[in-house]
Amino acid sequence: MKPLTRITLLFLLLLLLPPLIAGKTEMISTVPLTLNEVLEIAQKNNPEIKAAKKRWDSFNAKISLEKTWGNPQISYERMYSGDEKLLGISQEFPFPGKLTLKGQIASQEALMAQQSYMAKEREIRSKVKSAYALYFLAVKSIDIFQENIELMRRFSKVTESKYAVGKARQADVLRAQIELSKMLNMLITLNQEKETAQAMLSALLNLPPQKTWGKPGEPQLKRSVLSLERLQETALNNRPELLESRFAIDKYDQSLTSSRYEYLPDIMAQFKTRWAMNPELDNTQDVMVGLSVPLWLWKQKAMVRMAKADKEMSEAEYEAIKNMTLLGVKDLMVKAQTAERLVDLYRTSIIPQMEQALTISETAYQSDKISFLELIDIQRNLLQFRVEHYQHWAEYEQWSAELERVVGKDLSEVPQ
Repeated sequence: MKPLTRITLLFLLLLLLPPLIAGKTEMISTVPLTLNEVLEIAQKNNPEIKAAKKRWDSFNAKISLEKTWGNPQISYERMYSGDEKLLGISQEFPFPGKLTLKGQIASQEALMAQQSYMAKEREIRSKVKSAYALYFLAVKSIDIFQENIELMRRFSKVTESKYAVGKARQADVLRAQIELSKMLNMLITLNQEKETAQAMLSALLNLPPQKTWGKPGEPQLKRSVLSLERLQETALNNRPELLESRFAIDKYDQSLTSSRYEYLPDIMAQFKTRWAMNPELDNTQDVMVGLSVPLWLWKQKAMVRMAKADKEMSEAEYEAIKNMTLLGVKDLMVKAQTAERLVDLYRTSIIPQMEQALTISETAYQSDKISFLELIDIQRNLLQFRVEHYQHWAEYEQWSAELERVVGKDLSEVPQ
């Protein structure tokens, strides 16, 4: 078989392979999948959000439990002689203020659980937005490579035609088909990345990993003009982890007061009524009031020391979270702004210039003014820049999502 014939067969095989790959991997719906739809499903289905909500419900139920007296005790006594019977009821009453403090501590724990639930919501929203951005990037990259495969097919046909009339070298024909093979291999990798991104989304939405998703809608740059000071102020007032830490300080402050109340005695009251054969004792009642004696003072001292240490620990943790929040806002804001500027630069300058250069170069190659290697080099650069454009776009979405998690609000909800 002649070399040219083998080249022609290989070229035909490469022409047939992309439709087969596309037919195997193009299984998703053409209906656009919006980010809001995905976020709504995550809010309803994500098991981590559900678990955090149930934990909050549990702590809410604990409040009334901590504020309620213990169960009363009912007793029945019968004397050995059988001449006397007693029916009694007793109740222990914690010193006034003890149960109130326990209820306040439980309320603070419920507020902490609420903020933990809200933090989990923000975390899952951030993860969903990040996974959606990766899915968007994979789909866009596939589209770009498919367009470039078609472009390379056109280049290959031109090269084949020029080779047939002796105006191109056999090496150019081979180079065109090698470039086409590389793109087809990359297309397979990108389809794998798309499947991985779909599986990540499905996991966050508590859906089967094999579920396929519609084509993602193109996100919109938020064009935020918020200042660093405004974002940091919003984060200090709204970040759930920071609010949870504040409630922890209040909780341990009340726990310290509660531990000091342990020096005070509890009260016990008992009432008994009697039936007896002796008329003087029959239908008589006994009343008893007692106090618990907090005799082992080292126990109360240890409780106070422990409560003080817990309070100081919570105050230190709050300062640490506060510092990390301010740093995180600054870092993420810079990263998001950098990605946004790069998206604009690629869209308005680099890509249009490269597209114009490719058009001119293709015409120049057809008229034998430049080599095929020069044409391929420009095509490679355009392909790279178009993919990088969407990579920066996906990074912008990811950094913005993480910034919203740290701030505790969507950027659109932050006041100007």
